[in-house]
Amino acid sequence: MIISWASTLIMLWCVGLALLLWRANSKSSENRFMAVLLVCEGIKASFLLSTGILYMQRYEWLQDILWIYTIDVFFAAHITAIILYFCLPMFYKVNRLSFLYGSKLKPHVWYLAPALGISVYLLLKGLPEFYVSDAAWIICTEGSPARYEMWFGTYQPWIGDAVASIGMCTADFETTVTTQPPGLWAIALGSPLVSLVALFFLRPTYKSQYVKKEKIDGTGLASRSLYIGFLGKVIGLLIWFALIAVIVPLLHGGQVTFTDEAIWRYGAEQTALDRLKFFLWTISLMCTPAAIAFEALMFVHASLNDSVYGIDQNLRKTFRAAMFTGLGAFLFIISTEAMEQVLGQGLLGGVMIGVLFLGLRSPVLRIIDGVSGRLIPANYTPEETAYLEAYKTAMEDLIITVEERRLLETLAKTYALEPDRVQEIEQEFDAMLEEE
Repeated sequence: MIISWASTLIMLWCVGLALLLWRANSKSSENRFMAVLLVCEGIKASFLLSTGILYMQRYEWLQDILWIYTIDVFFAAHITAIILYFCLPMFYKVNRLSFLYGSKLKPHVWYLAPALGISVYLLLKGLPEFYVSDAAWIICTEGSPARYEMWFGTYQPWIGDAVASIGMCTADFETTVTTQPPGLWAIALGSPLVSLVALFFLRPTYKSQYVKKEKIDGTGLASRSLYIGFLGKVIGLLIWFALIAVIVPLLHGGQVTFTDEAIWRYGAEQTALDRLKFFLWTISLMCTPAAIAFEALMFVHASLNDSVYGIDQNLRKTFRAAMFTGLGAFLFIISTEAMEQVLGQGLLGGVMIGVLFLGLRSPVLRIIDGVSGRLIPANYTPEETAYLEAYKTAMEDLIITVEERRLLETLAKTYALEPDRVQEIEQEFDAMLEEE
């Protein structure tokens, strides 16, 4: 439930950032491209949305509607995001793919990619490898044997096996088991690989531009924030991939599905290994939304850093709040699960860690601020930002009068700004006006 709502909030966060990008400059093909990509990433982060909204057979009609989002919209967004990743060289100069930069398709990618992604999914949807044919509800009442009710499709032996594995119910709950098509798993597991390929192509450009400090002519350079966003997402997704495709299957002795997750969680004869597998599975489900949230933050900084002044400060504040809240929630979940296994008092562990975490609030925030300062460096100091706002106001009529210039010079002296730096700030703002 917690992960479901957290992933839904991350989806709304990505959509909100997409709207911010679009409104910042709706005529920019780069902003449109990035906005569509963020919406797709937000949808990918919210795969568990339906499990947090009246997830019970009584409201099956609602789950019928949400199923369209969970499967159709989710995997169409996955395919669209993959297509958009392959279009990145059209918007940012990548050393090995520089011939694609400025392609004539660039202004049209933002709507052609979703159209192509949806079309590809509709073609694949009817194939057996991509079709979820059967689903059933597993319904439990504490102290009674588990039973099933078909949701759609026909009864399959694995449904009976899942019910038998749960055995006598240890709690009241309702969950679902469904067909696990290999094609859909291939799409989901392929996403980290595509991101890794994109990172592989971006890294040489990043190194030559920011590490070796080489002078590169032209515009559209892949920014530091774009690279860090991809790097953070790839790290998060590789952790997810390692857990869900390597570590947990090794512990389980074979392929793992959401059916197995229901057995680990609600089985009558849970072992320590079952609890460990369920814990690692739960952690893996948190990795993707967290990685996507970080990527979205850095992508917005990459897109708006040169056009929305002060965006770096606002994003650092957002990063600070999100990291502190997310870290607290993560520690709460871990401590609750650990104490539940050791003492059978999970809530006690969560409360203890919560109190300790709040007590260490100041040093934790200082560490987070240090990290955010390195990830999202400030373009302007507070004094420079104040001068920029004054200059922006003076330039509303595109003319600086003698009196306005005198006031600006006084303001620069008050803030102890060097003349060269003042000139640089003004030139950057003037360049932005010319682009508009």
